[in-house]
Amino acid sequence: MPIPSNTFADPWPPLPYADFAATQYFLQMGLQAIGKLKLQEPFQPQWAGVVLCVNAQGLTTGPIPYAGGAYEVRVDLISHKVECITSAGFAGNFKLASMSVAEFVASLFDLLHAAGVDVSINLNPQEVSNPIPFNQDKEPRAYELAWVNHWWRILLSTQRVLQTFQGRFLAKTQPIGLMWGTMDIRCTLYNGKPASPGANADYIRRNAMNAELIEMGWWSGTAAYPHAAFYSFTHPQPAGIENARISPPGSRWDSNQREFVFDYDDLRKSKNPDGDLLTFFQSAYEAGAKCAGWERSLMGTGKPI
Repeated sequence: MPIPSNTFADPWPPLPYADFAATQYFLQMGLQAIGKLKLQEPFQPQWAGVVLCVNAQGLTTGPIPYAGGAYEVRVDLISHKVECITSAGFAGNFKLASMSVAEFVASLFDLLHAAGVDVSINLNPQEVSNPIPFNQDKEPRAYELAWVNHWWRILLSTQRVLQTFQGRFLAKTQPIGLMWGTMDIRCTLYNGKPASPGANADYIRRNAMNAELIEMGWWSGTAAYPHAAFYSFTHPQPAGIENARISPPGSRWDSNQREFVFDYDDLRKSKNPDGDLLTFFQSAYEAGAKCAGWERSLMGTGKPI
């Protein structure tokens, strides 16, 4: 059931990975297909231009230039539908429900064609293990409306806190948004210095990790780490960062993930979840910046002049 339009629901709802995992797979494949439409746009350094933006009812590509105008794909996670609008006045949609990935992608491109948008994408999923081309993924997939809505509401709340934290940083950042390859909402900060992505880096990593950065965000869990969690890492990883102490209680360095983590379920127990999450982002940044030798002047107070 859609949430009543005059009710603001729990900003930090439950999202157990075991219950969400099947739906997460379908959602990730669908959002990858939509996200790949943004690859038609001019490339932005460190993939800054590819994020899906979190909006008041779900996610959006924002306007994508096309034929002298623009089109936009929105994913409404309250009414559960995919919408396409264009600067030529078209508006159409299809319903989100349990279906195969192949059916979803076919419906997406039927909608685009109805809008007069003739584009193509690489049908191979990115940044997932054992990828199945979208058009060959014909197994019925789960789409549980309630869990999807919970997932989006966590994105919305995380974005709110990330915006507060990002406002303290005085150097280059990227737009906060969902990285559809890895399904995490993130904020990335740069100190202006180049970095090596590693000798064996693939195309995505070569263009993402070619600068010194500190990133933080939230993801809903993976098979390797079956818990929704907030995270932060510093690239290149500085010596000794694993020994840094961060806050709030429960946040820690995870040697397998090679990053700081703060489990989402621990945040939900907090009496001040927004405040504790802001503390996590700030303390993880300070630990990374100190170990990596970043200038202290890059982080301001976040207070308006």
